[in-house]
Amino acid sequence: MSSDVSSISQGRAITLEHLRAFAEVARSLSFQQAGVKLCRSQSAVTQAVQRLEAHLDCTLLHRSRGRVAGLTPEGERILPEIAEVLSRLEHVIQATKRPELKGRIQVGIPPSFSAVELQGAIARLLALNPGLQIGIISGMSHDLQRMLVAGSLDVALVNQCRFDDNVLPQGMFQELCRQPLLWLCNAREVVNSAGEVPLITYTEGCPWRAAAVDALDKAGRAYTLAHVSTSYESLCGSLLAGFGVTALPEWEIDERFCVVDASHGLPPLPQARAVLASRLRSEVVEQFCEFIAGLPFFIRAREGGYGQEFRAGMAVMA
Repeated sequence: MSSDVSSISQGRAITLEHLRAFAEVARSLSFQQAGVKLCRSQSAVTQAVQRLEAHLDCTLLHRSRGRVAGLTPEGERILPEIAEVLSRLEHVIQATKRPELKGRIQVGIPPSFSAVELQGAIARLLALNPGLQIGIISGMSHDLQRMLVAGSLDVALVNQCRFDDNVLPQGMFQELCRQPLLWLCNAREVVNSAGEVPLITYTEGCPWRAAAVDALDKAGRAYTLAHVSTSYESLCGSLLAGFGVTALPEWEIDERFCVVDASHGLPPLPQARAVLASRLRSEVVEQFCEFIAGLPFFIRAREGGYGQEFRAGMAVMA
């Protein structure tokens, strides 16, 4: 790192310009193309990346004869975090530009989503819209759909495994993401001493449970319910303790989990999707749905980012 860049960086904090420059260079592997995208000169982009490296005291890019040859391990590690910061900022900016939301809406959320991403997002939405009130009910997707039809919910985030792309649902409907269900385990054996698959799953009404049970029944595989819960955290705890196997979509898993490969003879599982559904149209409901669909979590899931990152980091139970 050149001494002049290091001395300049010591007097300044990391800026969004530094983060945007690195993210764009990492995407295009070109300082010149990054400059065009950011409407900055090539030298300004180069200096921004150098200043970020000086702040972090590491090299983020492999350089060869003035060209970008790729990302260093440090660059690979920090890029998802920087992309997350920039994505969240853009989401907040877009939400701020919209008219202020007022009124009250009742929202239904499955247990895994309420624990992972949406609580923080809804808190940010309420901070941006003081006149908005949101009531949240956590429940299994089957129950949320029933409550939506009955009119006790305005919006429901619903998980599905059985769906027909050729049939258009009634009311507002938006697919947030679609990924495969996976068998997961944290033990060497996926059957117990009686030859049964010990199944860790949610209570009745969860599509992941229905899909797993249906697949095992059709394949003639005996199973027992090793742990049943309404809580995502409880389910994950039982899985990590080695109580059995479970079925979850890619967006609900991370590097702590082991994917069970085909050698164990577990049957294939269907695709899963998460959708936003609403019975009635209104301005506040439409804007709320737009806010949720634009969350970085769902954007990455739609683009396959979670699947690529987690599969790369997860072990495979062979």
